[in-house]
Amino acid sequence: MFAVTFDNPWIAAVEAARRRVPALAAVLLAAAWVALTLAVARLTAPAVWAAAADVAPALGTHWAMIAARSVRNAAIFTSLLLFALAAARFEGRSAWLAGWRPPAATFWGASLGACGLLSSVAIATLAGAVARGTATPLSLASIALGFFGFAFQTATEEVYFRGWLQPLCCARWGPWLGVAATAVLFALLHLVSGTRSPTAVASLVLGGLMFGLLALRSGGLWAPWAAHFTWNWLESGGLGLDPNPASPGSIISLTLKGSALWSGGPEGMNGSLATVIVLALIVASLVWARAVNRSVSEVASRQARSGT
Repeated sequence: MFAVTFDNPWIAAVEAARRRVPALAAVLLAAAWVALTLAVARLTAPAVWAAAADVAPALGTHWAMIAARSVRNAAIFTSLLLFALAAARFEGRSAWLAGWRPPAATFWGASLGACGLLSSVAIATLAGAVARGTATPLSLASIALGFFGFAFQTATEEVYFRGWLQPLCCARWGPWLGVAATAVLFALLHLVSGTRSPTAVASLVLGGLMFGLLALRSGGLWAPWAAHFTWNWLESGGLGLDPNPASPGSIISLTLKGSALWSGGPEGMNGSLATVIVLALIVASLVWARAVNRSVSEVASRQARSGT
């Protein structure tokens, strides 16, 4: 495990890169590329949906809509992935570090993502916001498509934000401010995509902090990617909570209902106070782990100076 300091492998890689890039320029460029990519996606959306309508009689309406969404999402996230890889290569560093014991880090991240999502759902259930949904036909093809789709989407977001942008911000502005700035930009991406409620924005910022701290603490992207993917896929393909109500392809069909404070309203679990509570506790635990390491280090340093 690594401390959130300038000695962190991510930050050290930025300092060792052959080209020095200002953090503010990278942030503005990252935001501009996201805005441009989404603008192009909106402009081409009518053509994509028209093509889906053309193939609907052969594939069926459900699969035609899935195909249209998959093409749109693949184009958006491929654009972001290629941009992040090219930007990191321009600097002379990698946007994906293996970090601390990749198998263990992946298990740690996946466990954190699963426990976090299930805890959020459990709290929302106790608040009366979760109920059994209408049974939908189980489609293994939809489950597989969702699995690989979420794997690619979350890997792209982690490379873009935690692999390329965050290390730059941490190196130029300090580790903690860099993590916070990247988390805010991560939330802004979803704001542009349609997120509106204050609770959903808070959960996205906290999620960005969690993934950012996981990247720095593990020294790589396996832990944050596993946490991000497991949370998103379990919410959609596992429990059928996104979209709400569930569409074919989820293993279990649950429905969010009642007070928007706990059900999240149109934002789903992202807008639920339960998610904010759980993410805040996870972020606090990751920060506390750093404080414990620091206090142990300080004790050892004092003992060395005193000769005890």
